[in-house]
Amino acid sequence: MAYQKILVDNLTCKRRFHISFDDEQGKEPNVEIRCLHCNAVVFKKENHPPAKLLRDENLIKLTDLSPMRSKECYFKDSLAPKLTKS
Repeated sequence: MAYQKILVDNLTCKRRFHISFDDEQGKEPNVEIRCLHCNAVVFKKENHPPAKLLRDENLIKLTDLSPMRSKECYFKDSLAPKLTKS
């Protein structure tokens, strides 16, 4: 098993996604990882081994970014409108 780990930083929502895969597994035609918070595509590859999202975390240091980056985010704040309608 040749375990590989990929980091993807989202600059819009300031999150870092940890993605892993076994490069000795058979390849799938389309591999896609989506954000658990907003369902935006974080990682997408064709003809790639199956991958899984290990975890996501707040991106704290913007000076040390991963080479793979994303800007897509669909998060909608559903709490703020409820608080302003007093």
